[in-house]
Amino acid sequence: MPKDRQAIFNRGTDVGILAQQIFPGGFDVSPSSIKKYGESVEKTKELIDKGAEVIYEAAFIFNEVLAALDILVKRDGKWYAYEVKSSLKITPAYVMDASLQYYVIKNCLPDLEDFFLVTINNDYELSDKLDVQQLFKPTSLKRDVVANLPFIESKIAQAKKIIADGDMPSVPIGEHCFKPYKCDYFGTCWKSVPEKNVFQLSALGLPQQVEWYKKGIKTIAAIEDTSELSSNVQIQIESVKQGKEYFEKEKVKDFFSKLHYPIGFFDIELFAPAVPVFKGTKAYQQIPFLFSLHILSEKQELSETHFYADPGEDPREQFVLACIEKLKDMGSILVFDSNLEHGVLNSLVKKFPQHNEAIQNIKKRIVDLSLPFANYWYFHPATLGSASLKNLYRKLLKDDSFEKMHVNSGTMATYSYNALFEETDLFKIEETKQQLIEYCKMDTLATAKLFLYLREKCNEI
Repeated sequence: MPKDRQAIFNRGTDVGILAQQIFPGGFDVSPSSIKKYGESVEKTKELIDKGAEVIYEAAFIFNEVLAALDILVKRDGKWYAYEVKSSLKITPAYVMDASLQYYVIKNCLPDLEDFFLVTINNDYELSDKLDVQQLFKPTSLKRDVVANLPFIESKIAQAKKIIADGDMPSVPIGEHCFKPYKCDYFGTCWKSVPEKNVFQLSALGLPQQVEWYKKGIKTIAAIEDTSELSSNVQIQIESVKQGKEYFEKEKVKDFFSKLHYPIGFFDIELFAPAVPVFKGTKAYQQIPFLFSLHILSEKQELSETHFYADPGEDPREQFVLACIEKLKDMGSILVFDSNLEHGVLNSLVKKFPQHNEAIQNIKKRIVDLSLPFANYWYFHPATLGSASLKNLYRKLLKDDSFEKMHVNSGTMATYSYNALFEETDLFKIEETKQQLIEYCKMDTLATAKLFLYLREKCNEI
C-alpha cells in the first residue's frame, strides 16, 4: 500500500479511537488480526447477550456479509450505531457505506433504532483542554440508509452471483474507475492501456478522454482532427506526435526578465491535524512548521537555508519571524504553485496583524515558476500526463531523487510531522526531522534546477 494512503488510514484509526471517549467504558472487540473477524462477531454477540451497553468495533455477519462498526450503544432498550469518519463532511460514499452496515446490523439486531455518522466539527476551536464531546458531530442517517436498503440488497445479490460464476466480470474502463475513489483494481483493468494514451492529455477532461477511448481512439497518435480542441491540448498532441518540445521562447524570456537577484527558491511544509493541538486552532487548520530557501546570487552561486520548528509549542510566530528575516533580502521569491504559499501567508497575517507590512512585502515578490509549464509556454513530450514539480524534475532533469526519499510528498510530510507529537523515541524524532528537512530542501532544489533548465533553453541558439 502506498505510504500516503496508509497514513490516511492510520489517521482514521486514531480518530476512531479518540471518538470512543464520547461513550466511555465500553468493551473493545477488535479482532487479533484482519483474518479473524469471526472472533469479533462471536464476542459482540456474547456481550449483547450479557447486557453490555457500549461496544467498540462491534462486528456482525448477515447474508454472508461482514460489517464492523466503530461504536454500538444501548439506551432505553434500543441500540444506536455510530460510525466515525475523520472528515469534516458527509459524502455520498460514506452514506452508501453506512447503508451496507445498517443492512447487516439491523438484520442481526432488530432493536437497532438509529444509525449515526460521526464527523469532526469544523466549528469547534480548541481552548485550554480538548472537549471530545464538542469535537465530534453525530448526524442521523436513518432516513437515507433505510431508503437505500433495496439497492444494497440488489448489489449484494449481484456480487454473490459474480463470486459464484468464478469469472472476472468484463467491465470496460471509464470514469467509474476514479469514483468515488481510484479503484483498487486499477492496475488490473488498465494494464492493457497503451503508452502515450489519451488519458495522459492533462489539458483534456476525463469525459472526453473516456469518449475517445470507447470509440477506439486510444493513443495520441490516433487523434486526427484537433480543430475543435483547445490550444493547450493541441500543443500536447502535436508535441507527442512530432517527438519534440514546444517552446514559446519569448514568453518565457519575458517571464525571466521580470526577476531580480538574489533569487530565492522557497517552499513551505505544513501539517493539518484532524484533532487540533494548539489553542485557538480548529480541525485540519494548516499550520506551517518548515520551510527551505535555496538562494541564487548574481554570481550564480547556489546556497540553502531553512527553518524547522520542533513539535510542541505553536510554531506559527517563530515561522513568520523566520520568513521575514530570511526573505527580506531576496529580489524575487520563486515557488512552484503559489497557492499554498499565499494561503499560508494570508493566514499568518490574520494571526499576526502586526507583521502585515512585512508579509505583504514578501507576497509581492513571490513568482510562480509553474506558470510557464501550466500555460504551455514550454512543453516536453516526456512530461506527458502531469506538470507537477516532481514529474517535471524526474523527466526533464532525469533525476529520481524524490522516489528514493523516505518522505517524498507533502502528504507524507504532514503525517510524519503529526506523528511526532506522540513519538517518545528521541532517535526516531531526530531521524524524522532530518527526513522532513531533506524533503523540503529537495523541493526547493528541484525548483531551482527547473529554473536553470528553462533559462538554459532560453539561451540556446
